[in-house]
Amino acid sequence: MSGKGIDEYATVVRLVTGVAGASEHVDARLARMSDLLVDLLSSPTGLMVHGAPDGFEIRAVGSAATPAARARMSDELRITGGPDPLLDPIRAGDLEPTTAGLAYGGQAAWQASGKCRGSLEIWGIDQVAALPVRSGTEFVAFLVGRRGQDYGERDLALLTAVQPVVAGLVRLLEPEHLAPPTLRVAQLTQREHEVLCLLAAGHKAATIARHAGCSERTVHRHLAHIYAKLGVTDRLSAVVKAQRIGLLATG
Repeated sequence: MSGKGIDEYATVVRLVTGVAGASEHVDARLARMSDLLVDLLSSPTGLMVHGAPDGFEIRAVGSAATPAARARMSDELRITGGPDPLLDPIRAGDLEPTTAGLAYGGQAAWQASGKCRGSLEIWGIDQVAALPVRSGTEFVAFLVGRRGQDYGERDLALLTAVQPVVAGLVRLLEPEHLAPPTLRVAQLTQREHEVLCLLAAGHKAATIARHAGCSERTVHRHLAHIYAKLGVTDRLSAVVKAQRIGLLATG
């Protein structure tokens, strides 16, 4: 057996025995699994992401769930619009472990993205590796993060080796069994983001409907969804909050 194979085998054994030796409480086993993963990949941050039809929930798990990490958050709810090259493929069915740099088509594109800036602001990391364990609308993925050096082939090989073990534990890690999420992220659909931009430009529902190629009734339905995701009740508040959280440009 090759050195690489022995390393991967030992990694799986270490993960299984480590989780089995933790307290039977779900949170304790999740924390232990996260700490083992971040240790294996020399990463200070471990996150668990649960997908939902209108966004996703993020939990800082293990040693990453520190008061300092929570203090970096400006809002419990954050909004994101447009495509997410790292998480969208998991939602669509891709379960191959990857990195943010690979998902965005290179380090330059990733480092220039708002998602990278947000990761640095909230978690203090600018490199992310993703371990998908369930695809679909209610996808589940573990993210590990660090600052500086990107993850390489060895890191992805280790994630691939432990993926079946982690996936086998997912049924025990549903959101209702866990502590409240550290961060909630609501996703605007492409059409909702288009309507929001037209709203910010000062257009009324009838004009938005003409630009968007839909009925006024549909526009009002989109607006209701936007207000609900932003946690506001009127147009001005929606625009102001969207600008404040970086969803819309200011000025």
